[in-house]
Amino acid sequence: MVLASQAQHGMWITEVMHGTGTAYHMPFAMWFDGPLDREAMLAACRAVLARHPVLSRAFEERDGLLHLVPAKADPPVAFVVEPDPEALIEREIARPFSLSAGPLARFTLAEVSASRHLLLFVGHHLVFDGMSKDLLVRDLAAAYSGATAPPLPMPYGAAEKPSPEAEAYWRARWHEVPQVVINGVARTPRLAERGETVLLDLTDDMPDLSGVTRFEVFLAAVHALLHRYGNTDPSVAVAMSTRTAETREHIGLFATELPVFSSSRGSFRELALGLRSDLRELNAFRAVPLARAVGGIKPRVALAPVSISFRRRAPEQVFPGLELSVEWKMSNHMVRNVLHLQAVDGDDGLRLTLHYSPEVISRPDVELAGEHLRRVLRAVAADPDVRVADLPLPVAAQVTTASATPVVPDAAPVPGGEAEAELVEQVRLIWMEVLRMDHIAPDEDLYDLGGHSLTITQISARIRKRLGVEVPFDVFLDDPTITGVAAAIGGLRP
Repeated sequence: MVLASQAQHGMWITEVMHGTGTAYHMPFAMWFDGPLDREAMLAACRAVLARHPVLSRAFEERDGLLHLVPAKADPPVAFVVEPDPEALIEREIARPFSLSAGPLARFTLAEVSASRHLLLFVGHHLVFDGMSKDLLVRDLAAAYSGATAPPLPMPYGAAEKPSPEAEAYWRARWHEVPQVVINGVARTPRLAERGETVLLDLTDDMPDLSGVTRFEVFLAAVHALLHRYGNTDPSVAVAMSTRTAETREHIGLFATELPVFSSSRGSFRELALGLRSDLRELNAFRAVPLARAVGGIKPRVALAPVSISFRRRAPEQVFPGLELSVEWKMSNHMVRNVLHLQAVDGDDGLRLTLHYSPEVISRPDVELAGEHLRRVLRAVAADPDVRVADLPLPVAAQVTTASATPVVPDAAPVPGGEAEAELVEQVRLIWMEVLRMDHIAPDEDLYDLGGHSLTITQISARIRKRLGVEVPFDVFLDDPTITGVAAAIGGLRP
């Protein structure tokens, strides 16, 4: 068994507690035109699986710790004849994964016609991230061309603990931003929702700004847009790589999502340079999950109402005799934020996909937001020193609320009696051990006490071992108090 990383643990418990559907499914489609060697391509898929053992793992919680264990079956590598590849893609994205049984990855090679094939990979985000796409294509191309590469060791297993510096950094900066105003309406993320997409080509709109990267310009443009919409303290969750020299060749989850805050700093250039400085400081702590460093944050599907992923596409790989077309941005039909902006910057330009849920924001509003972002970029290209307040966008006169935070029903109270009082005391002692506190009141909130995802699994493991009851993780969302957990235990006992 190998110990899971902090990022994997946080994602695992979020899915277990929230039931995120396909929100963490990562589809990746490669289209081949030409005389494809079917057996060579299938062998290349198996070679990638052999090289990257994380794709053949599942997750198991033991004694409050999460481990990677061998999956109960090898990842499937299938061949089908499929004249309707879009239907195949829809089916494979929707097909569920079992986190406890695995495997968490699958390949399907589909013959669309004699000269056209689709290779579809679907992996769970627990074992795959954005940069893994580049590594997957690279290793597939090498294996298809006849090259061999040795298996890589499992890249996880080291116990991690946030440093005092990381804890101090995030405690000084973290604050909740529950809503975002877009086009005059305050919108609140819900649990993972059915998602749709709007596509934009920003190739001709991206300005060059001395002293900042294209990503930093893009991030500043999103922050500027949110300021112009009336958000005085916008928060944007940014996907960041946590790869090191030791893990840069590994497929897996080596990414995190961290919130970046901003204030209106006068000109766009000042905003961009300020965000650049903030990112440089944040970079030292990017490997530390926010909830673990701060504590007191409930497991959630989104840290901020708006999120960004921005990646520079790797050079095209060569498959002998074939023309390759890759879908770098694919939707898993679920959205965790009000709006997620997925940008891929390549030699052929900058392509942006806006992911949204029609339950939270309408398509016309998303399309208008995309047009507003384009206006920001064009205004900055004309004058990088334009004041954020002077950007050519309408400011809504009135803010309305589009969606309310879902109401969670209260857990049933623990009935009176000596047995119930003893159960509350047993749970209280477990909490005190895990949280290393001398006293906890029965009605204190776990997250107010600094609890986080690891705390939940450790408490649950001790309850399972001492009281013989498996407490559902959603109890720690519905009523994260000692009395609430004790009531759940009482209801589960025969």
